[in-house]
Amino acid sequence: MQETPDSSQGDFALWEKEWKEVNSSSGASGSSSASSAGSSLDSGMISALLPILSALIAWMSKAMSSDGESGGDNGGGVMQPLSYSTGGSGGQGDPNVPKVSGDNPAAIAEGLKGRSADSIVANQDVMMDHGISDHEDCANFASGCLVKSGEISASQHTDSVATLHDELLYKDGWHKESKGQVKPGDICIIGGDQHVEIVAGIKNGQVELVGSNNTRADGSQQVGFDASSGNRGNVEFLSK
Repeated sequence: MQETPDSSQGDFALWEKEWKEVNSSSGASGSSSASSAGSSLDSGMISALLPILSALIAWMSKAMSSDGESGGDNGGGVMQPLSYSTGGSGGQGDPNVPKVSGDNPAAIAEGLKGRSADSIVANQDVMMDHGISDHEDCANFASGCLVKSGEISASQHTDSVATLHDELLYKDGWHKESKGQVKPGDICIIGGDQHVEIVAGIKNGQVELVGSNNTRADGSQQVGFDASSGNRGNVEFLSK
């Protein structure tokens, strides 16, 4: 899904740059920093504070970088939380969950495991719209798998989580299903309209999903398994 740097990240980058300039001019003792900043602190205290502030800057920078890898989806413009973008099982999937084959949407998705959203769009392995951010392709991918499996028509393909939800539930006769009764190929809507994945299987009451998630280093999406998102709150399962 997507996430662009917010204003706080920009402000922080500027603050960090200014701090590094002060830090670089401080020397080992930090006395020149005290002079240039006009601080009333003595050089010893500044020297003691420099490592602490530098460590804080590094930690905050890393945290903001991680936040930038989370995404949103076109479902109503809602941003996708980071917790939904990592894929609970690191993309490996539970080997104890039986995999499906044939034209089941889950099988189609599993066959593309490890592929980036961009490469799937380029090759049209499943129907996916061009021009959609590679941070926002969850519904683009899920509906593409549904089209290829014959579950929905090509005209119903959508890049919106909310639209896919409504098409299935109100136009195609799908129904809401309990977590314990889901089957491969069912659809999991996460966070209302934030994210969508396909049910891959269920083992000991735990649901495993497969879909396009923000797991690449730059925050863009690739197809992988997710053993955590479907087992949290605020999820809705749809079944045909």
